[in-house]
Amino acid sequence: MKKSNTEKNAFIITRLNTTQGIIKATGEWAPSSLTMTDNALLILTLDIMSTDGWVALDLTQSKTKVLLDELNDEVLLHLQTR
Repeated sequence: MKKSNTEKNAFIITRLNTTQGIIKATGEWAPSSLTMTDNALLILTLDIMSTDGWVALDLTQSKTKVLLDELNDEVLLHLQTR
């Protein structure tokens, strides 16, 4: 089996203001080029700030998957500019 040349970088975002709310996340991303569309992003944990504090989201739920799609570009932009 051929190995991929794309190196994955682990990340931890402790707090990020997004259009969907304040989130924190962990995961991996592979900055394969200078454009966001070519970056592979894998979010392993996702929490969102509620009125009572952080709430861990279930990544298998369809609503969470929709939220991940909506957050993709904002998270990538944050990772590329840090």
